[in-house]
Amino acid sequence: MADGQVPASSTDPLVIGTRELDALWQMAGWDDFETRAGAALRELGLPGVGSYRAAQSAGSVTRWRIAPDRLLVEGVGDLGRFHSDEFVLLDLSHARSVITLSGPPARDVLSLLTAVDVSAAAFLPGQFLQVGIHGIGVLLACLGPEDFELFVPATWAVSIQELILDNAKPYGVRTRQLE
Repeated sequence: MADGQVPASSTDPLVIGTRELDALWQMAGWDDFETRAGAALRELGLPGVGSYRAAQSAGSVTRWRIAPDRLLVEGVGDLGRFHSDEFVLLDLSHARSVITLSGPPARDVLSLLTAVDVSAAAFLPGQFLQVGIHGIGVLLACLGPEDFELFVPATWAVSIQELILDNAKPYGVRTRQLE
């Protein structure tokens, strides 16, 4: 998506962009998952597997608990040293894209895309949600009151961006490529 603008009545448009993933890994396991994952996460500077709603960060490493026996971890190099028959690691760095949304209309636009309550009272900075947008599974992270990231399957990134742009037109849109 090239830098550009879509005119509208809003003086503070939605800003949509992308950023590159910094090594995204899925951790999965079966028996004793919390113990195995906890040991790996402690070595990465995180205190444990955490909750299903709040992201955990330590330095450049962020963790999202997406299921009882699954985590996503971004910001680390090769995690292969932790792999075993009972604790599987999958590099998803090339399978996901990150779309960024910011600005005053961000929550309004997100509310048009998903049935989940993304109001400021319900969806706080540091929290994440797993939502469906146009039938596509998306991890939606709230970074700040008006700042969000959408982790989408790479094959659907352009379609999701186009859907966001279509829904954001009444608010005004500025596009930006992020690093």
